[in-house]
Amino acid sequence: MTFMRGEKVELRVLEDKDAEAFTRAVNAGLTTQHLFTGSVPMRVVDYVDRWRSERKVGDVLFGVESLGRGRAFIGTCGLHSHRDIYASWEARFLIFDAEAVGRGLGKEVVRLLTDYAFNRLNAHRLWLGVSEHNLRAVKCYLDCGFVFEGRLRDEIYYQGAYHAALRMSILRQEWESIAQS
Repeated sequence: MTFMRGEKVELRVLEDKDAEAFTRAVNAGLTTQHLFTGSVPMRVVDYVDRWRSERKVGDVLFGVESLGRGRAFIGTCGLHSHRDIYASWEARFLIFDAEAVGRGLGKEVVRLLTDYAFNRLNAHRLWLGVSEHNLRAVKCYLDCGFVFEGRLRDEIYYQGAYHAALRMSILRQEWESIAQS
């Protein structure tokens, strides 16, 4: 069921049946080496349990489908860690299909989810964390109006070493300014 549609992608409800393709992609590591998920390999049941737990606490989870390749499931995105008193959400994005990377699909996903957060959930602030080595994602977030807030030293452990994460955010008035231009 389509929830939001752009020119290249649509966001739909993330379903338990998506966990198999998602787990396969994460374990393959083709585009997922910068995830904050901990150790791999992961099991399908681990993601099903995780998604159910996230939904229970009010997180909003979407599956991302490419419209240009016969509606292929290519990623996930969502809003997490809602802080009602501050109207703040954590945004998470993952395009796990290597063939979908570099085609502007991620940028459209970021814009759709950001618009949803501000215009449907009445968010004031949206924030995210990204590995300092994930330059493609950093550029995408900057292009979508996110700004740097800080650097968390040794926040992530992967490939046998600790790495910094960057904290980025966008405020409602910044998004409205971008959306009007």
